[in-house]
Amino acid sequence: MSNALGDFLRARRTDARLQTEAPRTGGRRRTTGLRREEVATAAGISADYYTRLEQGRETHPSDAVLDALARALRLDPDAADHLRRLRDAHPGTARSEPVGAPVVDPALVARMTTLVETVRPNPAYVLDRLSTVVAANPEGLALHEGLADLPPDQRNTCRSLLLDARARETFVEWEELARGAVAHLRAANVDDLQDPELVALVEELSAQSPLFRTWWNGHLVQRRRGDITHVRSADGTVTARRYEVLHLPEDGVRMTLWLPTA
Repeated sequence: MSNALGDFLRARRTDARLQTEAPRTGGRRRTTGLRREEVATAAGISADYYTRLEQGRETHPSDAVLDALARALRLDPDAADHLRRLRDAHPGTARSEPVGAPVVDPALVARMTTLVETVRPNPAYVLDRLSTVVAANPEGLALHEGLADLPPDQRNTCRSLLLDARARETFVEWEELARGAVAHLRAANVDDLQDPELVALVEELSAQSPLFRTWWNGHLVQRRRGDITHVRSADGTVTARRYEVLHLPEDGVRMTLWLPTA
């Protein structure tokens, strides 16, 4: 059985950035981050109970316990929400809503296609939960060089960022964008991390990109939001661009609109 909750806790407590909060006990630490006992103490729970959480022998922690763990592990709001949804997605947990990867409605795709055409010449595209393009205008496809040359079902921005060397030239803050793409991929699929399509994509990217493998195994979580980044054109000109992200979680899609900065 998948132990997504325990895997997440283990990955986050071994984050080297937590090392500064570890007490000075003398001797050399064998692991980075925090020990299980240190997390348990900071969260106000027993070390045995925390160990059972990591090992998957306890899968129904209360909201109060999850809140305490989020504070102990210094989780940001996205990661704290992810932790709670991992608990709620466990097979033994009662759900108020059915869980399953949403299928993008063709009627929605038609509406999104009309919308991205309307905002031209600003680049815009709509992505599904796997970051595959379901609608885009020509400028949006051109932003990720080579994307338009691929069959529609292969136009994946996460794959493009991680595997196409041209992305590193186009986006000045490439590492930040690529890391964020990996973090969003996990966040967008928290309800079914064993979905075959997701598993296939993760295996493909892990095999071809050491950075993807490191970031994915680190259980990074972050929902895409608007920001300002810099884009390098073919002639070498660098332009600051602002992008905004509109989420439609019930439909399993998000729209990214690129705008010139003021």
